[in-house]
Amino acid sequence: MIILQPAFKLLTIGGCWRPSPWTTTGKRILYAFYTVFVFLLLHSFCLSQLLNALWNVQTTDDLSDSFYMFIANILACFKLIVVLLNHENIKILCEKLRTRPCEPRNREEMAIQRDYDRKIGSVTIYYAALVEITVLCMIISSLLTDFRHKKLAYNVWLPFNHSSGQLYYVAYVHQLVSLIATSILNVAGDTIFCGLCVHACSQQAILQHRLKELPTQDRPDIGPIVKFHKYLYRYSLTMQEKFQAMIGIQLLASTLVVCFILYQLTNTPLMSLRYLQFVLYMVCMMTQIFFYCWYGNALKLKSVEMADAIFEIDWINLDNSTKRSLIMIMRRATNPIELTSVYVFTMDLGTFVSILRMSYSTYNLLQRNEDL
Repeated sequence: MIILQPAFKLLTIGGCWRPSPWTTTGKRILYAFYTVFVFLLLHSFCLSQLLNALWNVQTTDDLSDSFYMFIANILACFKLIVVLLNHENIKILCEKLRTRPCEPRNREEMAIQRDYDRKIGSVTIYYAALVEITVLCMIISSLLTDFRHKKLAYNVWLPFNHSSGQLYYVAYVHQLVSLIATSILNVAGDTIFCGLCVHACSQQAILQHRLKELPTQDRPDIGPIVKFHKYLYRYSLTMQEKFQAMIGIQLLASTLVVCFILYQLTNTPLMSLRYLQFVLYMVCMMTQIFFYCWYGNALKLKSVEMADAIFEIDWINLDNSTKRSLIMIMRRATNPIELTSVYVFTMDLGTFVSILRMSYSTYNLLQRNEDL
């Protein structure tokens, strides 16, 4: 079974995951050139925004107007680098889900894994649709306003005069293409991590299914189940180690973007296309934070459920050795699997609420400075 297909297709479009059928030398080289193109596209856009922020920003309005897209672009650049550096690690994590002890052993377990994969696949499609609708709205808004007056969609510093001539069209198209690439890479990076969290939950569900089958066996073998439970803790730890930097940057960046967008909304006419653009953008950023916290919280709760699953089986008729092993699993399950950001913030719904509070506090600070 091929897992996380929608997420890997987005990674392929984003230039950081070569299609598996492209095995010939020519296709490898072609995709390598495409990866370099995306890399330079995003980083040049990011650099131009950074230089503009350093040299041209003077007021709070300028800061807010320049930084909300700059931060999203920084996120996309960082996720591109993380995926490229962890290409083999991601392949290994996915391959572990298809090999023992994670490999489904019967139709019931295959159905469990398929159900979880179908759910995250649907979420990936809906999330990508939401983000791309937002991008489309931003492009239309820019075409109806900025393009008509020969202005760029975003304030940047460029080493040439882009106010007129063919160079304006080059710079404008560069920004729109960079915007689309930024959105695709952000969605791809989010869904690949959240997808691995979902499949870690599916393995917990498969383990619970194996526990329920234990009393029905003629000679219950608890050894593989104990090893499987310990294996899932190591798997989740490995997943966190490979993505913890991306999680930390994501939480910090999303907090800043939400507060900047809130500030922009207070200074934008209500009945305008730009206001709708900011609302959709904020919804996307809050959804982005929510996904990380929701699926981290889901994995935490699923790991705690293991003790309840053991209580629900017919454990009374099992031998004493098996009962002692079950107690050991229950004791381990009292320490839930918790994904953390730089070992400080736990990825759960409490963190999501804290981020929203922090964003609102930062927004109030910006508003207070503007009043002064």
